[in-house]
Amino acid sequence: MNDNTKTPDSRKRKRIAIISVSALLVAALATGGAAVIYQHSASAQLAEAKEACAQSSEALRVARNKYDTLHDKDAAEAVKITGKQVEDAAVVTTLAKTYKEETPDLAACNVSGVDALREAKERIDKNTAWYDTHTASLTKAVDAVNASHDAKTLKDAKDALSKQITAAQEKYKATDGKVKDDKTRKELKAMIDKATKTRDGEDVKAMNSQAKQLNTLMGKVDASVKAKTDADRKAAEEQAQREAEAAAAAAQAQAQQQAQQYVAPQQSYTPTYTVPQQSYTPQYTAPQQTTPQYTAPAQPAQPATPSKPNTGSGPISGGHGMTGPCDAACQAEAMKPIQR
Repeated sequence: MNDNTKTPDSRKRKRIAIISVSALLVAALATGGAAVIYQHSASAQLAEAKEACAQSSEALRVARNKYDTLHDKDAAEAVKITGKQVEDAAVVTTLAKTYKEETPDLAACNVSGVDALREAKERIDKNTAWYDTHTASLTKAVDAVNASHDAKTLKDAKDALSKQITAAQEKYKATDGKVKDDKTRKELKAMIDKATKTRDGEDVKAMNSQAKQLNTLMGKVDASVKAKTDADRKAAEEQAQREAEAAAAAAQAQAQQQAQQYVAPQQSYTPTYTVPQQSYTPQYTAPQQTTPQYTAPAQPAQPATPSKPNTGSGPISGGHGMTGPCDAACQAEAMKPIQR
């Protein structure tokens, strides 16, 4: 039976069947292709989310390491500086506040799913921004404290050096001619000139060093002054001792001389004094008359050289014209007062 024997209805039903099958095939193919496409897109998105989160995590690691290094080293040293060690105490307060800022909670990419990865990336990016911001603010605070500290340190060093220079200049002037070794004053003067130039610069280390050197050199000058004072005092004491010994020797010599001069007259005076006592006694006791008579002063006569041994008679009277020896009766007569 050929197709010509088929009726129009049968041919129509056959075409409808073919069309339906084709449609079913097309639909099946479409559904399978969409599933494949969807699966490929989801995998790509997950991979992309993981990569993006990983990149953010690496940026966070770098930012965090930079902040931690600053916080644990430079900032940790700067925060030890007190308000008295800086020109502006406010910078110390600012640094202390910035240094104590709390870091954000940890965020990581150890999650599953595109959405979770995207959320993790957002948290990581926020943390990275926090570390970047606070690294900048902490750096600024540290620099401000260090700059203020350096300024105060420089000012203090200049003031200390200036004080030592002034003291050294006064010491140099006051000790002129008062040191045992003038080399110490010359060394001090040379350091004064050097320190004066250093004071105008900004080398704190040199200023501190030269201030100490000035102090040391002033000590040497003081020691030289003391050495000269001690030497002068010793020389004065020795001179005083020599003068005292010389004075004592002179006094002793003078005393000996006076002693010798005083004893000599005593030896020559004694016989001279006793001789008149022997001749004066009979002259004082001889007068027996109570009526006072005036007697002319008798001139002492030199005794004549006797031709015979002296018999103990007294001096020859010159008032009665007698020229020879006079016995006791004669002497008694001569001693009587003259009657008027």
